[in-house]
Amino acid sequence: MKEVIMFTAQNCSSCKKAKNFLFQNKIQFEQKDINVDAEARAELERRNIRGVPTFRIGKDFVTGFNPTKILKLIDHRVIECKKCSTKIRVPVNKGHIEIKCPKCVHEFNIDTQI
Repeated sequence: MKEVIMFTAQNCSSCKKAKNFLFQNKIQFEQKDINVDAEARAELERRNIRGVPTFRIGKDFVTGFNPTKILKLIDHRVIECKKCSTKIRVPVNKGHIEIKCPKCVHEFNIDTQI
C-alpha cells in the first residue's frame, strides 16, 4: 500500500483542513512540518514545490488541498478491530476481504469498496 506523507506548516489553515479530511477518511499518514523538519523542507525545494499542504502519495505529489485528487491516489483506509480496537490498514476497492487482527487474531470480513 502507498505511503502517505503530508508536508505542512504550523500556521497553515488549509493544512488543518487537510489533516481533518485525512482523519475523517481513515487515511493513515505521516505529517512533516517544513518549518521544523529541514529534510522535509529540502525535499520540497528539490522538487521546486513551494506550497503547503503538499502530499506525497506513493511516488505522486499533490500540492494544495485537493480532496478529489487525494482520494484517487490513496489505496487504503484504516479500520478498527471491533474486539480490541487495534487500528488496521486495509486496501480499498478489493471487494469483500477477510481481515485477521494482528493483535488479538480476531477474524472478520469487510467490504472494501468505496
